[in-house]
Amino acid sequence: MHRVFEALKHNASIRPDAIAFQDDKTTITWAQLVARVADLTARLSDAPKTIGIALAGGVDYAVADLAITLSGRRQVPLPFFFSKEQNAHILFDAKIGAVIAYDAAMFAALPQLDVINPALSDNRAVPLQEYQGGAERVIYTSGSSGKPKGVIIGDRQLDASLNALKGVVAATPKDCHLSILPLPQLLEQICGIFLPILAGAKTVFRFEATKALFGAPIEPLIEAFETINPTTSLLAPAVLGRWVTYLQANGQTPPDSLRFVAVGGASSSPALIQSAQAAGIPVCEGYGLSECCAVVAMNRPDDSVAGTVGQVLDGLDVTIEQGEITVSGPTVMVGYLNGKAAPARWHTGDLGHFEGERLVVDGRKDALLVAGSGRNISPEWVEQRVNADLRIVSSALSIRRDDGALVLIVAAVAPVTCNDLIAHLADLPNYAQPQAVIFVAPTEPDFLFPVGTPNRKTAQTIVDSRAAEPLATADLSERTA
Repeated sequence: MHRVFEALKHNASIRPDAIAFQDDKTTITWAQLVARVADLTARLSDAPKTIGIALAGGVDYAVADLAITLSGRRQVPLPFFFSKEQNAHILFDAKIGAVIAYDAAMFAALPQLDVINPALSDNRAVPLQEYQGGAERVIYTSGSSGKPKGVIIGDRQLDASLNALKGVVAATPKDCHLSILPLPQLLEQICGIFLPILAGAKTVFRFEATKALFGAPIEPLIEAFETINPTTSLLAPAVLGRWVTYLQANGQTPPDSLRFVAVGGASSSPALIQSAQAAGIPVCEGYGLSECCAVVAMNRPDDSVAGTVGQVLDGLDVTIEQGEITVSGPTVMVGYLNGKAAPARWHTGDLGHFEGERLVVDGRKDALLVAGSGRNISPEWVEQRVNADLRIVSSALSIRRDDGALVLIVAAVAPVTCNDLIAHLADLPNYAQPQAVIFVAPTEPDFLFPVGTPNRKTAQTIVDSRAAEPLATADLSERTA
């Protein structure tokens, strides 16, 4: 992270009046950014070792992240998309002693907690101190258990990830990154804050566009792309699909300024990637997880193959052990908070294989379903076919407990019929064919994580508690297994 702060000072010295970050309310230049980071860092001189960030995103979040890091402390995002119970768990599990937030009343029940308003200032002209190292961030995974685990990421992991991704993204001072994914997510911290600083590029945050990840209208995201004319961005597959559908329905094309749009966090069907590229979106699918500092493999803008997540990043060693993707290298986390140190080789829990030098992700190991026939079914195998329909935001395949039937849950933004689904699933063997379907809204509580992946615990509850429409037809019995 030392190079990030050196770049920050360099940008302020050679382009002091150029825009560094911009959100819905605030525009900040490189010189102003240095001043604000230096000021908040000074204000944190007597703060506890572990500090939470209870901000949705934007310029103030970027300032808080940089200041906590520069002070050598441990930062812990409190994601706005987590439940109150989950964030309460984080507060106590991480032993947070102070929190950066606008509203102290949010934490009135915890009088021992220092609340620091990032928008206030001591108005002291203090220099930007040298980064001494040792800062950490704890990223809590949004697990379905309700009590997510804290992944510890330090300098070693971030420096290695930045070194590898810098060559992939190849950002320059002429770039403009449109930040859509929430900043509490590690990948957006890397690509929306640190890589732009290293390149001297501008980042624009648009929270109304971020809301599209949670089922809100897609129009603010479309408007952001059209008015900002960014060169790079990160998207989740579900939002990418909605964007493609909008462009196709309205006979529009994405801005010519775009050169690199990464998609990840959830599996993308090859059909979605191909449709996006055909629509003019320079999309590249990647793969990663917080435990390996966000990115493990990534397609390149000039070398992208749909159906794969591209080549492994430089410096990492990825092997397939009994079908499971394993990773070793400098991006593997320090460990889980309050747990053991991470092993040298991390077993990801994801199934995959290589096609030449390209990695293909087949699904989650712990999501495997065992059908009544005794056959193992990867739900992602079935869901990808359905998710290729651009009207469908996401889907989840589960086994109904009372009779063992395969039931598909479909979250769609436009009408989809059972016959549509049967057509999408026609090439599957008989044992993998769902017998019934339940349609839900994309805003179904707790059904989708921000990246568009289904919460399988919620999916199981829906399947066991709601009536489903028959999906299997007579001709299913004629299909061979």
